[in-house]
Amino acid sequence: MITLQPMKDSDFEHWIQGSIKEYAEEKTKAGNFQKETSMDQAENEFNQLLPDGLHTKDHFLFTLLDDKNQDNVGTLWINVNEDSRELFIYDIKIHEDKRGQGYGKGALKALDTFAAEQGIPKISLHVFGHNKIALSLYENSGFEVTNVLMSKSLSI
Repeated sequence: MITLQPMKDSDFEHWIQGSIKEYAEEKTKAGNFQKETSMDQAENEFNQLLPDGLHTKDHFLFTLLDDKNQDNVGTLWINVNEDSRELFIYDIKIHEDKRGQGYGKGALKALDTFAAEQGIPKISLHVFGHNKIALSLYENSGFEVTNVLMSKSLSI
């Protein structure tokens, strides 16, 4: 089992710097950002989404803890939209040395419980098409594809 522990201020700076870098890399790999400007673009998006950092209204950042030993196994960032009654996963990350041990599935189950406690009946997310491991996790956890955006790169 996984516990969703609210992220501490001391962990936020480390998390956001790593997340911005990773997001810039993923958006570049997906063809959405140019490598030269990717860090600035990613930082701008994070600043728009989290203008008050860890304390941004309707956004929740969690440290994922293993219930057995209280080990930090990852992080989770969500937004709860009360109007649409939907929870959106912005980022879920299991630490590399903890992957493949069921923590991703456990985190999603803990999130199901959190959403139910908030009276939120729907959870959505975005996943990069090249992330086959995440796609498999989400499909095996009951998520269904609702949209598909496809691209083709030409060598011109």
